Amino acid sequence: MSSMRFAITMLSFVGIASIIGTILKQKQPYESYIIKFGQFWFDIFRQLDLFNVYQAIWFLIILVFLIASTSLCVIRNSPSILREYKKFQDQIREKSLRSFKHCYEISVPSFNKLDLISLLEKNNFKVREKKNNSSDLLIIAKKGSFQKLGYIFTHLAIIIISVGGILDGNLMLKTQELLGIKQIQLLDLPLSEIPSKSRLDLNNFSYRANVLLSEGEKQDVGVIPSKDGYLIQELPFSVGLKDFNIEHYSSGQPKSFESDLILTSKLTGKIKEQKISVNKPVTFEGVTIYQSDFQDGGTKLNIVTTDLRTNNKSQPMKAEVFKSNSLIYMNQSFSFEFEDFRLFNILDIDSSQKKNSKNVGPNFTYKIRNESGQANEYQTYQLPMKLEGRYFFVSGMRETPQEDYKFLKMPADAERGLDGFLIFKNLLLDKETIKRAINQVISTSSSSKSVNSGNLELSTLRLFKTFQQGGYNDVALSIDKNIPIQEQESAANAYIKIIHLVTNQVLLDYQKNNTSTKFFEREDLSLFTQDALNAYSDSFFYGTPLFLELKDFEHVQASGLQLTKSPGKFWVYLGSILLVIGIFCMIYVQEVRLWVLKKKNSKNILLTLTTNRHHLTFDKYANDIKNKINSFSKKG
Repeated sequence: MSSMRFAITMLSFVGIASIIGTILKQKQPYESYIIKFGQFWFDIFRQLDLFNVYQAIWFLIILVFLIASTSLCVIRNSPSILREYKKFQDQIREKSLRSFKHCYEISVPSFNKLDLISLLEKNNFKVREKKNNSSDLLIIAKKGSFQKLGYIFTHLAIIIISVGGILDGNLMLKTQELLGIKQIQLLDLPLSEIPSKSRLDLNNFSYRANVLLSEGEKQDVGVIPSKDGYLIQELPFSVGLKDFNIEHYSSGQPKSFESDLILTSKLTGKIKEQKISVNKPVTFEGVTIYQSDFQDGGTKLNIVTTDLRTNNKSQPMKAEVFKSNSLIYMNQSFSFEFEDFRLFNILDIDSSQKKNSKNVGPNFTYKIRNESGQANEYQTYQLPMKLEGRYFFVSGMRETPQEDYKFLKMPADAERGLDGFLIFKNLLLDKETIKRAINQVISTSSSSKSVNSGNLELSTLRLFKTFQQGGYNDVALSIDKNIPIQEQESAANAYIKIIHLVTNQVLLDYQKNNTSTKFFEREDLSLFTQDALNAYSDSFFYGTPLFLELKDFEHVQASGLQLTKSPGKFWVYLGSILLVIGIFCMIYVQEVRLWVLKKKNSKNILLTLTTNRHHLTFDKYANDIKNKINSFSKKG
């Protein structure tokens, strides 16, 4: 275990795990991993605990072995390194000195020992002198010995950083989970009903918890996401949100957000008011509070519910984000689960064949769940969007989180509202209105004079009945069933043209009889008719045919806080500093040793230099030292 090979192996495993933890986003909800990787790879990654690498048992065990191995290496090698650091190597013979590459013999007519020592000290050498039995003088000098300590600093840094990782990895909590003392809570329960096994007390050594606060709300516990559930962490204080402020750019993108907090210590009752923002946390009672994000805090919504496939009257609905409403529709009970509201939405939408990022206004997300528990998820925008030069009210639906939204686009009327489309839908479903429009179209059509008008009216009414019951899809199925293949394309074109002509006539008649309304006073009424027909047909793929139109809202925001107790942070920082120092010493500090031998009654001195790393620059350095001593001796 004390071998360098074993330590490097452990360090390599830590490096590989760190790469995985960097590439793979950590501590996300399991649902998002399933969507991203699929069930097969999700199961493999979950078994390996790759979604929480830095707190995985196998990672903490690797750190323990790395600490043990590196500690043994330091204990074994440090004494010899420290001895070498202090040693001046004065037990060296003349023959050994002459064997070095940088050995020079210099003539010195007059030799002054003190002046030579002063010269060496000015060049940052530490100097000692020694006389042997023959009264020969040996001057020993060295500099850069700090390089040898780089080994110790680097290895100590690895140990200290690993200790910090274990402290923040909360090995004690992992052990409690394995022994069944603590248990991850999987059910969404009220706080008062969460059992003690899923609660962590103030003695928990390390944690990273989340708190979501609406304005005026106060909490004294945090939520720790863990695998596919969560744990509740008791805090040594209560944190309340006095005020939350957010600034936006002109495009609607968030510019900055900050929270005014009220912190109250449970132990002393001390109250502290503190403003925090992104990258400006506050530490209180040993816990650091970060401004992590912001979310909806329970916005109140005023909604109108409309059945897209009947003439039933629209119904108002009061709703609130994070709460559910119930409704009986077609003899079935449906639950409306409101999940999110966003005041700003920056989208890339098509405008004049160019992609432009712009704020399209508020939207809200909800699910409609039937009695059997199946749910469709919806995302509806309040304001119309300009698509391909025309304005549409947009609502998306998907059956599972793995799918993309399929969008229903309902055309806005001349006043940029939805009333025109809803009027169109009601007219389309009114049998008498459609019958009158069919008769008008038949009477004004020159081609219909040669055809029995009664038969034409009946066939057109059947066509509209088919369209009313299933849109263009049912019309296509009827064509496939009743018309020969070679005539199907021409029949489809004829049917679409008839539907368009009749519904366009319906709108003209409505506008003629309702002059006070301006919904259909537009030059492109035919285009509106086409878009409205497409929207009605697409409504059959919209899941539950209930459209929720957002009329207005009372926006409530919530501040997302992250509270961390990280005893290992200090040790990680300390280890990082030692690692930088150690690497600097090992790479950039060059050790140089120098000997000057002056034999008794000799006019020459022997100068020898050596270094731990022989670079080309050292040849120049050794030559410069030789020249300085040479010139110094001549001056003397």
